[in-house]
Amino acid sequence: MLAQTIELLENGLVENSATVGAYLQEGLNKLKDKYDCIGDVRGLGMMIGVEFVENRETLKAAPELRDRIEMECFNRGLIILGCGTSTIRWSPPLILTNENVDVALEIFDAAIEASL
Repeated sequence: MLAQTIELLENGLVENSATVGAYLQEGLNKLKDKYDCIGDVRGLGMMIGVEFVENRETLKAAPELRDRIEMECFNRGLIILGCGTSTIRWSPPLILTNENVDVALEIFDAAIEASL
């Protein structure tokens, strides 16, 4: 089993995680520029956190907003998980493509807009 896992990782999944993860993080940072309620985008590879705040001046956590966005995403077909007080954790499969990211970001954007 361990050998199979290592073989899968050696077949480009680590590189894909780095490349597509950077693309995802770039898209999430564009949404941060668009929405004052996104206080921070941080992560490595495809494990990324998006923190929601009441505003960027106080950086006060916005757990209710995070919960509304999480449900809006779910209702639109995107499953993401809350993490901590007011963060959404992105942890997609390592086979994710840039095209998949584009669809997910479109849903996430619409979910944020609908939740404000």
